[in-house]
Amino acid sequence: MCVLSSLLCALVASPPEACKALRGFYDAIGAKDKSPSFTDRSSTCCAFLDVRCTQPDGSPSPPLGQKEGWKAGATLTKIKFRGGTEFGSSGTLPGALLLPLAGTLEYLDLGKEGDRSFSGTLPAELTQLTALQKLSLTTGKFSGTIPHQLGRLPALEKLTLLSKSLSGTVPGELCHRSDGSLRKLVLDDNVKLSGTLPPECFLLPTLEEISAKKTRISGTLPSKITAPLRLLILEEVSLSGSVPEELCKGEKLEELVLRRANRVSGTLPTECLSHDTITKIDLKRTKVGGTIPSLDKAVPKLKTLDLSNSDVSGTLPASVDMFSGLEYLAVDRTKLYGIVPESLGDIRGLKKGTCTLQTESRDVNFWCPLPSNAPYCTETSSGETIGCSVMSPPPPPPPAPSFASDTAVVVLLICAIAIPAAAWLLYTLCKRVAITSTVVVPKMTELDSAAVEHVPEGEARPTHYN
Repeated sequence: MCVLSSLLCALVASPPEACKALRGFYDAIGAKDKSPSFTDRSSTCCAFLDVRCTQPDGSPSPPLGQKEGWKAGATLTKIKFRGGTEFGSSGTLPGALLLPLAGTLEYLDLGKEGDRSFSGTLPAELTQLTALQKLSLTTGKFSGTIPHQLGRLPALEKLTLLSKSLSGTVPGELCHRSDGSLRKLVLDDNVKLSGTLPPECFLLPTLEEISAKKTRISGTLPSKITAPLRLLILEEVSLSGSVPEELCKGEKLEELVLRRANRVSGTLPTECLSHDTITKIDLKRTKVGGTIPSLDKAVPKLKTLDLSNSDVSGTLPASVDMFSGLEYLAVDRTKLYGIVPESLGDIRGLKKGTCTLQTESRDVNFWCPLPSNAPYCTETSSGETIGCSVMSPPPPPPPAPSFASDTAVVVLLICAIAIPAAAWLLYTLCKRVAITSTVVVPKMTELDSAAVEHVPEGEARPTHYN
């Protein structure tokens, strides 16, 4: 076993003494470097495959395997354990043995999954490596929780913890340091990791990458995102909510992956589709809806667009060829319909890539005829032509009304109203005239008749009425 006091000399030791201390560390954890120089006790440890050193002028150490060339004052800055531990599954990492390198160690990789990988919990001493910039482990044998003290490391830029056995929640302290330098947070494959993603992480002015796929992380996507994210990868999580518009207003976004996050809804972020830096959008098996917008400028960097099994609707725009860099397009099992534009055949990358409009030949979302210049898009994986429905052409629009036709309509309306009114008025007048001109002549008596007969010529005849 290595004596801790000898390791403390590593910070100020000459190269031979630093190597001796490092060898003691390997002995303590039962590890071996695969370099042939490891068995040569006289060789510099900068020749180890697991180690990188930095010269006093900032230049890297001599090439791997070279015994000479280590200048006085060189420091050990990187350790990447490739061989693991000889103790097998019972091997643990004694963090106290790393403390002598606290002022110089910038990169620590605790190895990958394997029979000889480390196990146990993450040692608390990791939080005292004040020069540490990158901490990585990709072994599933580390258990326990993520030490919240990691958020205190002032120089930490990249934190990658890929373990199937870590549990608990993501400590908010990881993103509390607004004066820190955290740029990358990767928590993939931690199937026991639950809780929510700290909202502080989405506001951190330095954070460029968040990846937490295949975890049990839940909650809602924050509506406010000011972190300059390049990558947001939240695949197979239980998050809900909608894609924030602010996410696509930044100048750095390259990948947006919410694949199989089937509680995420809202509308398709159209600003992301037209972003100059975007390379991948994957919303497969989400409830995201909306339409694919028409584009007035090319988006050459977008390589992957997967909207399959989502609620996206509408039609494929005629300007789909503006996605000129596409190599993977999947829009099957969506609510898209209508004409498949011939411009789809102008996207060269799809010829050797993947283009899936429908997965079943019996699906008839799109209209016939299908474009003949893109068979790689209009065929299923089994080589069958996708189904399409025969749509009759829409009726022609009615002709624009002219002045003459407008006048005719007005005249007809006037006639329809005036003629019945005039007929009624005429009928009423005629009736009144008829009544006025009717004279009732009474019968004359015998006296009147006699009187009339004896009236001399030229005199008025008397008239008497009963």
